[in-house]
Amino acid sequence: MPRRRRRFSDLERQFRESGGTAAPGSRLAGYIDFKKGINKIEVTKKLTTAERKRYGFAIIPFGTTPEDSTPTRYAAPITAYSNAGRASLNLTDAKVGYEPITGGTEQSENFYPAVLRVFKKTSDTKTTPISGVTKKEYTRTAGVTYSIPFGRTVTAVKDAKTDATESVLDKVDAEDVRKSLSVFLKTQPGVASISYEPEVFKVGKPDLASPPA
Repeated sequence: MPRRRRRFSDLERQFRESGGTAAPGSRLAGYIDFKKGINKIEVTKKLTTAERKRYGFAIIPFGTTPEDSTPTRYAAPITAYSNAGRASLNLTDAKVGYEPITGGTEQSENFYPAVLRVFKKTSDTKTTPISGVTKKEYTRTAGVTYSIPFGRTVTAVKDAKTDATESVLDKVDAEDVRKSLSVFLKTQPGVASISYEPEVFKVGKPDLASPPA
């Protein structure tokens, strides 16, 4: 997904509030060195070429209204790695609103689907490695993270406010599906945390022309 992940949002906030200064040896000082390119993140788990391969499914976005029987589907990308992880978490196509991509599927580079990032533990053993960003120890649990886009669906979805079962597609919103999927995922072995990125429709840049003489 091309959206910026806010892994270090607290440190970024501290950086702005401090005016870019910090006590030597602090986590913030390490983060400032990271922003300067002095500290670097070392990637220890690298996906294979096959795992990085991107596929796609057609989904119905939340930002459009499915007013007829054949609402426009948009292509949502997913890696082979996350798609395999989705299967291991028992998230069927119907649960996440997936359909095969067809000639009528909208392939928009300005559409970014809603995404769940699911962390699944592979061990209960905790380690304390040194962060490449802050150069401080942190606690880490061994596991894997899957990024799973989703769209409108009425499969196993309940209203986020009333808990009533949803049956009408255009009445379903992103919070209904997000909450329903999260409740289901928490029943799956090893799932330790779930985070969410909302759907985004970005406005494309218009063509530019010189002003009239």
